[in-house]
Amino acid sequence: MRRIFSVLLAACCLFAFTSCAPAQKTSEIFAMDTFIIQTAYTDNGDVLRQNNEIARRLEDEMSRTIKTSDVCRLNAAPGQDVEVSGETAEVLAVSLEAAADTGGAFSPALGSVIAAWGFGTENAHVPEEAELASALAAADYRTVTLDGNTVNTGGAMIDLGAAVKGYALDKAAENLKAGGVESAIISFGGSIYALGKKPDGNSYKIGIRDPEGSENDYMATILLDGKFVSTSGTYERGFTEDGAYYDHVLDPKTGYPVDNGLVAATALCESGILSDIYSTALLVMGAEKGVAFAEERGIDALFLTGDKRIVTTDGFAEKYGLTVKNREYSLD
Repeated sequence: MRRIFSVLLAACCLFAFTSCAPAQKTSEIFAMDTFIIQTAYTDNGDVLRQNNEIARRLEDEMSRTIKTSDVCRLNAAPGQDVEVSGETAEVLAVSLEAAADTGGAFSPALGSVIAAWGFGTENAHVPEEAELASALAAADYRTVTLDGNTVNTGGAMIDLGAAVKGYALDKAAENLKAGGVESAIISFGGSIYALGKKPDGNSYKIGIRDPEGSENDYMATILLDGKFVSTSGTYERGFTEDGAYYDHVLDPKTGYPVDNGLVAATALCESGILSDIYSTALLVMGAEKGVAFAEERGIDALFLTGDKRIVTTDGFAEKYGLTVKNREYSLD
């Protein structure tokens, strides 16, 4: 599942404030089925190129549609032992642990259900009840076993789309630090990381998209410094059939798109892969259960409801300088 979290890359229009400040370098590519946008203040000319290579390598390893990827090889060999890369094994291990931790609100084994709906293809449609029931029966993450780099899906179809961008962001962030970068903001689709502060000493400002607006319409902003943030939303991908809209975020328990009053959930964590995973899980849980879950685990979270309420974990607004831009939204 792909999620879009709009980002105000304010640094893109900044200039170095002193003659000795590192140069501003930018990059934008399309990979992992999304736009990867980077701005860094550094004299290291290789670091952003290296990050792009990281994204492309991980896409080749974990895409559900690239036939030579680990994920495709796993899905082509149901019930058989398959050797995968260390990185694929790591993402799968974290995903399986998160699936258990969230009580199945997040699952890396929804490939059969996603295929039944046709999401990501030109043939998206509401599946027949029997087809969906069969897909759900083959979507139990508990059948997946992992022994080192050896995976057996137990017949489930793997989809790591709700974790791999966050993992790639983790690797890119590590690469920035290893390259001596002290100030940067990078966006891997719906997952964003800000390193340090802008050259003017201020924190980076992130725009939270207005679900009823375009990608450049923001209902609020937050300040980000040294953390990872991801958002899952029901508004970005979906289709309309017989007058009803069906979004791409599926509830693993029912096999249907989430329908709990939420339109978006945002999670801020110390790692990209966890922010990516938890944003999806929190959206599936709903606001009340999601807030309780997040606060128990020290996750900072923000939820947008269909009736334009903003619900957050305790202290979120003060911690991140939440500023509501669209007055149609009310902060609970």
